[in-house]
Amino acid sequence: MTLSSTTRLLNTAAVAALLGLAAAPSFAGNYAEGDPRPAPFASSTTRAAVTADAQQWLKTAPTQGYNETMGQAPVVVSANSRAAVAADTQLWIRSGLAAQQSGEAGADMSRPGYREAQAAYTRLREGPAYGALVDQLSGRQAAAPGTTTVR
Repeated sequence: MTLSSTTRLLNTAAVAALLGLAAAPSFAGNYAEGDPRPAPFASSTTRAAVTADAQQWLKTAPTQGYNETMGQAPVVVSANSRAAVAADTQLWIRSGLAAQQSGEAGADMSRPGYREAQAAYTRLREGPAYGALVDQLSGRQAAAPGTTTVR
């Protein structure tokens, strides 16, 4: 290495160091326009006042869940038989609601295709087809051997 190349290298390093020092304050935040870092908030309320306020609120605060004056709602269990549920599911599929709900748009009730499938399901469910299907499926269940399936 010659003296001129060494001098150039040292001069370049010195200029780079000076430029780095000049740019350093821009990375620390702009205090003239507002520091982006959060400033601590000094409260004018004392710890004792906050504690007293919280204790006062707790005296009238609503309870979580049910209390003695508000009884729990009774549990309602559906009385549908397996045959009724299976018949309802078959009518739901037959009406086209299953395809509408699991399609690309999902259960979009504003689409005409969904409303048509819903009307078809209502007609099938309220018509004689539902009762006949329940009777048919009940007969199959009665004829099936008594096995218990645990899932």
